[in-house]
Amino acid sequence: MTETKTNHPTEFASLFIRGVERAAELQKKSLDDAARLNAEAIAVYKKGSQSEPSAPGVYDLAGQAFEGYIEAQKSMIDHMVKQTASLVESAKDSGNSAQKVAAEFTKTIQQSIERAVEGQKKALDLFTQEAKAPAATKRTA
Repeated sequence: MTETKTNHPTEFASLFIRGVERAAELQKKSLDDAARLNAEAIAVYKKGSQSEPSAPGVYDLAGQAFEGYIEAQKSMIDHMVKQTASLVESAKDSGNSAQKVAAEFTKTIQQSIERAVEGQKKALDLFTQEAKAPAATKRTA
């Protein structure tokens, strides 16, 4: 019986990167779906607010803000994929121990997740403020 030599760490790294890329694509598709749903909701609200002349402009502004949020999230996802691929490649090239690579990878992912959560919270806060602004304006008018 002959033994076939394979480079399992390299194969695993390639499989891992493909998994990260697929997960990123799924996340971006979900963001696209959220953007479509938001656009549909804005269209419905605009039709219902024909008696309030300033309302359609507010909805357009909210829609643009949400689209910007979606694009920022996609950009962050792309950055995470590139960062992960770079980390895996550097680990393969440097020959570091598995424990050291795993520790660095975990640290990098935790930092990236913390930044993503911060960005999402800020975007949602801004979106909430924008959504409340027309309601406050209507009450004072």
